Amino acid sequence: MISRKISFSILCFLCVNLIFSQNYKRSINYKRNDDKSITFNYSSDIPGSVLVILTFTRLENASANVIKRTVEGYGGQIYTLKPLNSSGGISFSYRSRMFYGNVKAKPDETFKYILPFKKNKKVKVRNLNFLGKKFGNAAPKNWKSWQFLMKPNDTILAIRKGIVISVSDEAKSDKTKKYGYRSNSNSIKIEHKDGTIANYSVLKENSIMVKVGDIVYPSAPIALAGSYDSEENSQVRLSIYYLDKKILNYDFNQRENENLQNKTHLYSYINPHFQILDGNSTKLEPNTFYSGGFDDSIIELEMTKREKRKWKKNGLLIKIR
Repeated sequence: MISRKISFSILCFLCVNLIFSQNYKRSINYKRNDDKSITFNYSSDIPGSVLVILTFTRLENASANVIKRTVEGYGGQIYTLKPLNSSGGISFSYRSRMFYGNVKAKPDETFKYILPFKKNKKVKVRNLNFLGKKFGNAAPKNWKSWQFLMKPNDTILAIRKGIVISVSDEAKSDKTKKYGYRSNSNSIKIEHKDGTIANYSVLKENSIMVKVGDIVYPSAPIALAGSYDSEENSQVRLSIYYLDKKILNYDFNQRENENLQNKTHLYSYINPHFQILDGNSTKLEPNTFYSGGFDDSIIELEMTKREKRKWKKNGLLIKIR
């Protein structure tokens, strides 16, 4: 009998707040072939790139220990086990883990993003500290996260072309208290061409304008600014990160011995340049006001020729799944 063990790795906010979208299916299945080999496949309702890790806890008549493969889109082949003895079958049990991100991609840290609010609007930005430091944990590589202080119902814009890989819209503001941070907030995650993922959080409930699978372009409206508590504290929080290549050599057996003080971060962050109103680009300084600025060249930068034609004809900035 073949036993099958599956465990999904979910990282808390202290690592990256990277949780698979609710109500979407993802699965790993296998097929026994005529030559007695076994092919493993990944399928999902969620687009984007996923690193699938298969760890064989028992394996007979085949050679493999840990398989790590990146699958892009809605599914694809992970690996094929071939029998050592062609006259016998393969018996196995395994565990699986899945991580959003394309570990094969190289983040483009020279790319210029637009600010997540409308052109000519002036907004104050703050740097956010890594919460794990309160528990003695070192920050992830190149940690950077921003808080933009918005007005109630300000529109939040996509900062770069990408595909929506996660939407969470269940949190409600609590006007009875004051919060500096709450672990649950409405959010959107968008994967970019170079494997980076932008996380927009603290969005107003029932204001999200995109769904998983949509392709958005720079300046596309995606939600309204929200708040943990009263509307006067409206904001949006933004971070851009990627799946670090260290995961390819990481021994998950040591995970059981890690805690909040020594936890290994498998995602790293980038601190890119943002386009501002005067036409220049800059890295964001804390407690500084910036005005949004972009033109058609920024919006069209990563568009295909066909997308440019549609954009110029219809002005649409969201491609519906």
